[in-house]
Amino acid sequence: MKKILCAIIVSCVYGTILFAQTETNLPPLPSRPIVDYAPLFQVHLVCQYLPIHSLSKTHSLSKKQGTVLSVDIPLSPLWDTVQEDRIKNRTIQFGGSATPLKSIVEFGGWPVPRIIFAAPDFRTILEGGVMKTLGINPSRIMEQAHAVLDGAVWYVLVGAEGFFGQEEISRITKSVNFETDFRRRSYGGQGWLGIKIGDFNRSFIAGRYGRGYARTEGETRFIIPSIDELDWFPLYFEEFRTVSVSVEGKAKVRRISQSVRFNRVEYERMIPSPDPLRFGENHLEDMWLRTETEIMPLPHVGVVMIWTKDFRDQNRLMFINDYSSVRVLLRLAFN
Repeated sequence: MKKILCAIIVSCVYGTILFAQTETNLPPLPSRPIVDYAPLFQVHLVCQYLPIHSLSKTHSLSKKQGTVLSVDIPLSPLWDTVQEDRIKNRTIQFGGSATPLKSIVEFGGWPVPRIIFAAPDFRTILEGGVMKTLGINPSRIMEQAHAVLDGAVWYVLVGAEGFFGQEEISRITKSVNFETDFRRRSYGGQGWLGIKIGDFNRSFIAGRYGRGYARTEGETRFIIPSIDELDWFPLYFEEFRTVSVSVEGKAKVRRISQSVRFNRVEYERMIPSPDPLRFGENHLEDMWLRTETEIMPLPHVGVVMIWTKDFRDQNRLMFINDYSSVRVLLRLAFN
């Protein structure tokens, strides 16, 4: 289109020159001035084209540099945690090798909203809280936190995550002469390396390979009426090396986005168990698929729905409680 426009303008200029020669009955102009007109005309076009091109390039760069702060308020109080029988039988650290691990519990209290700060090539996620079970006996008090960092340089993605969890269950067992409380503490983290194509705030695809460490320990305390409060003493102490692989993708249109993430985690005991039936398996595995749908009917207010499908035992519950398989959150987003 630009070439056609230039040809039309050059023809008009050349026609004007011929018309002027005819009207003034002057001899034909020498070829030199015509040669001089072309460079002047080309310089003029270049001077006008460059600012437009640079402005569009600057606009695209400024558009890519946007950041979004999202605050997700959970609307569902259901959590996945360890069954009480596993705690009473002292097989909580066995992972999926014993009786089923999962139990759905309703927690209420002071959950910290999930906070996501995302730029095109950087993202951080923070969540956790302090919560207590609702309408259930024995009561549980849960304190935990989870943080994730992702950063990309060109197509190379590096990141890390860490977690801390503590849960205390009062009067987990009762007898004629005594009662017992139970408490577990866990922490760990991992780092990863991967690739990313796209924008965290719009559409992207990423793959990660990570290695890390996880530790968990359980303690119990006897409550005897005739004796003052006794100290906690240990029930178990376990350390694991972790290896993880994940693939994540996201597609976004005007007010709707859909993301999918597949995770596979392997846990390897740092001190091998001499008898898996008595002390638990040396090698455990988790595998799950998580989808997240965001609907933003208003510019800064929307709803997020998360669905999780597990393909292996939820061995991660040995360390930290997890959100239920279906979650609904109210999202407040700020550009």
